[in-house]
Amino acid sequence: MATITSATQRPTVLEQVRTTEPRRHLLPLRLVAAAPLLGIGLAHVLAPEAPMRPLVEAAGFPVPGVLAPLAVAAELVAGTLLALGLWARIGAALAVPTMLGAVYTHLVVDIWPNVDAEEPPIALPVVVLLIASYVLWRGAGRWSLDARHARAERSGS
Repeated sequence: MATITSATQRPTVLEQVRTTEPRRHLLPLRLVAAAPLLGIGLAHVLAPEAPMRPLVEAAGFPVPGVLAPLAVAAELVAGTLLALGLWARIGAALAVPTMLGAVYTHLVVDIWPNVDAEEPPIALPVVVLLIASYVLWRGAGRWSLDARHARAERSGS
C-alpha cells in the first residue's frame, strides 16, 4: 500500500486560506483598507459621541444591541489582520460584509445620528469593499506575515 508523502498531500483549508501570491502591490492596498477600518473602529470604541448602535438602528438592522458591538469588533479585527497581512483573507472576509453594511447604511440613512456636519462620503466603504474583495481573491501578497509563514514552511522551519 502506497503512503502519501508530504510533497503530494493536498494543503489543508487553513493552509489554503494563508496562501498568497508574491505580489508587492498588495501591501499598499491592504494598508489603504486597514487604515479606515481601524480608525473608524477605534472611533466607535473610544469616542463617546460616535457610538455604532445609533447607526445600526437608523439603518434598520435587526438586534442593534448585538449587531453594533459585533460590527465594531469586525472592523477592528479586519483592520488589524489586513494591516499585518496575517490571515489576511479572514480579515478581508470580515471586512466585506461590514463594508456592505456600511454602503447600505449610506444609501438608506438620511440623517446621520453621529455626525454633526454632513454625511461621510460613500466612496470610503466602497473602496474598502473593493480592496477587501481583491485581497480575499489574491491573498496578502509578498510583504505579509502570511507570505513569511509560507516561506518558513517551505524551508522546513
